[in-house]
Amino acid sequence: MKYLSYFVLASLFVILSCSENNDTIESEDLTLNDFPQAWKLMKMTGSFTGSESVGQEMEWQENYVFKSDGTFLKNRITGGESESASGSYIFDSEDQDFVLNYELINVIIGSCYSCGTKEYLYFNEDSKILLSEWWACDGPGLFYERINK
Repeated sequence: MKYLSYFVLASLFVILSCSENNDTIESEDLTLNDFPQAWKLMKMTGSFTGSESVGQEMEWQENYVFKSDGTFLKNRITGGESESASGSYIFDSEDQDFVLNYELINVIIGSCYSCGTKEYLYFNEDSKILLSEWWACDGPGLFYERINK
């Protein structure tokens, strides 16, 4: 009887623990669909192993603001100089990525196409960060964290 009591208590603990975690994960997943959103550059990597920088060590500071009307603003600060660009975005809730369409060609567009006005950002479900696709074509790895959760 003593072992049966321990088994029941352990089973109850496991069931309650699992259900609590599932509720947390579901609520975090849903927040990606809520706008407005602000994302800040938190880490930058280069092409070589060990070429990672964070915070003030990064070459520039950068953020995105995605508004509920389908527009966005990107701001980059390099050496005390600020530059901004804006446009419209499409958010694919199934793939959880953003396709940004800039109004004008701008040097702060992080893209594989040097003369393009499109930029792609992908959401990493495991780490809850946005990643720039620029990394795929030898650009820097740019990692963004959400700053208004």
